[in-house]
Amino acid sequence: MAELMHVEGITPYLQFGEVQWWYFPLAGVGMTFYDEYSKAQFFSQYGRPLATIESHEVDPAPYVQEVGFLSQLIGDFTDSIMTYVRASYPQARFEVLYPTDVNETPLNALVNYPSSSWTPGALDCLKTESFTYTFIKNADLARITVEYGATRGFPSSKRAFLCGIGDSRSFWKGEVALAKSQQVESVTLFALDQYCLIGYSTPPAFSSGRGSQV
Repeated sequence: MAELMHVEGITPYLQFGEVQWWYFPLAGVGMTFYDEYSKAQFFSQYGRPLATIESHEVDPAPYVQEVGFLSQLIGDFTDSIMTYVRASYPQARFEVLYPTDVNETPLNALVNYPSSSWTPGALDCLKTESFTYTFIKNADLARITVEYGATRGFPSSKRAFLCGIGDSRSFWKGEVALAKSQQVESVTLFALDQYCLIGYSTPPAFSSGRGSQV
């Protein structure tokens, strides 16, 4: 992907995050942490099997080693990709797409955010999303999503917001106004086909200014 963008004269800009979130536990099996590589690496490091975590809703306290290990796996993976790509394209930029709704449980929040790797110094942008909160019209949770990057130390210039627009009855325009009021790097509307099929006006009208409220 970086090569294709470079050939077309575009600075390579790659995103991590999307495909890793949409996993759910299977009764009797647990979470999706048990590929052969992960099991072997954990056993090598701790001398015991990776414990079975039944659900994303369990208390993470009994699984301190598992949580730290799994989070580090993600961090090592994204670190290695950035290193590999930058060996050929030093100017390449990287962002993480992080859904706060999928990761609202204590376990997911710890496992799916490798804080030692996903830092403002390592990433060009932290983009947040929470389609669930948009569709249930929860302004308080939506605000948490918009502001999440700040809690991780990302300045407005390195924060972005992805907003679902598939339900015209939701308050997505209010979320966009909130994100714009915080001067985030960008706001992305998902997706063009929904925008066209629903028939939103072009350009969409948003309130502006630092005092905008959802």
